[in-house]
Amino acid sequence: MDNLHAFFARLNLKKNGRLFGYGTSPEADWKIIFVSTAVLAVLMIGFSIFIFIKIDREEIFVVKEPVEQGSKTLDLSLLKETVSYYQNKALEFERIKKAKTSAVDPSL
Repeated sequence: MDNLHAFFARLNLKKNGRLFGYGTSPEADWKIIFVSTAVLAVLMIGFSIFIFIKIDREEIFVVKEPVEQGSKTLDLSLLKETVSYYQNKALEFERIKKAKTSAVDPSL
């Protein structure tokens, strides 16, 4: 425990009483911003490469192939019901289009 405390005491992250010297000068501020952005970019690139390799090796995000249940055939009775349903709808729509509706003018 003493070694760990001594290690952090030797780091001396404070410069002029501020952490990493932030706020002491514009040059120090820009150095901190640049270094932190570069470190973040390198970490993101490393993480992206790690995820790419894991997906390529199929260790994560594995999609299972669906099990085939045999050949699928067309259900003719269902097809006939569907066609007749939409034919009836078309006839009803034509009847509604041809029907004369009387609209009363609400301003009178």
